[in-house]
Amino acid sequence: MLGVFSPLMAQNMSDSQVLEYVKEGIRQGKEQKQLASELARKGVTKEQAMRVKQLYEQQNNVNASNATGTDVNESRLREEMKENTSDMLEDHPSTQDLARSNQVFGRNIFNTRNLTFEPSVNIATPLNYRLGPGDEVIIDIWGASQNTIRQQISPDGTINIQKIGPVNLNGLTIAEANDYLKKTLNKIYNGLNNTNDPTSDIRLTLGSIRTIQINVMGEVVQPGTYSLSSFSTVFHALYRAGGVSDIGSLRNVQLVRNGKNIATIDVYQFIMKGNIQDDIRLQEGDVVIVPA
Repeated sequence: MLGVFSPLMAQNMSDSQVLEYVKEGIRQGKEQKQLASELARKGVTKEQAMRVKQLYEQQNNVNASNATGTDVNESRLREEMKENTSDMLEDHPSTQDLARSNQVFGRNIFNTRNLTFEPSVNIATPLNYRLGPGDEVIIDIWGASQNTIRQQISPDGTINIQKIGPVNLNGLTIAEANDYLKKTLNKIYNGLNNTNDPTSDIRLTLGSIRTIQINVMGEVVQPGTYSLSSFSTVFHALYRAGGVSDIGSLRNVQLVRNGKNIATIDVYQFIMKGNIQDDIRLQEGDVVIVPA
């Protein structure tokens, strides 16, 4: 089962090793929750953590009683470390608690570093990709007429073509844009729109792609607004949000676009069958909602 932590696989740490591990982590600026989670994965139980906490406090009490007036700064540092270490050890989750939180099958699929769902940009331009402001388009014309036009779509959704003027490409798919440009540019390039025997041809592809803003809400680790590549999908958005929470549903992830629920995604279709049909490409302003 994915993500289930096995205490049998953890290495045993002595009390002194635990204490040194915590001190070093605090010196490195690690957060208490991070250290607690690391110790749990190393097999440190809550009982051992509390035992080490008591030992550490006893050592600090002895050191404090022996301090002189010249040790003021060192005493303050020891006191600060004592508070951080004690708090961390007290908040330490037991190994059993950690294992229990990971027992929801597939919950950790969106918080592993080895599976980011980040879209590849080194692919042929998808014909169903919808153009928008910020996309750079490359228009190649060859045959009897030859030219290359490279422009970024403006905020109002247009590119400016010499002798034609503004041409609106916003919201068109790559396939639709190619057909539209054939008809539009035929005014200045001969043979583009001759379906029987074209003497020239045209192809629009993407140069650089735009960034879109989407929202991930509900039972995820870090809900909020994210800036993603326009090739990004629902799964990549869930990864960026840290994955689903302990009570988040993997079967009913909602995709809302323009105020309408356009898809309900069952992540288990991917986990169990490798089916990525529901991993829909996102658009500007989309909202991904993970219910409880």
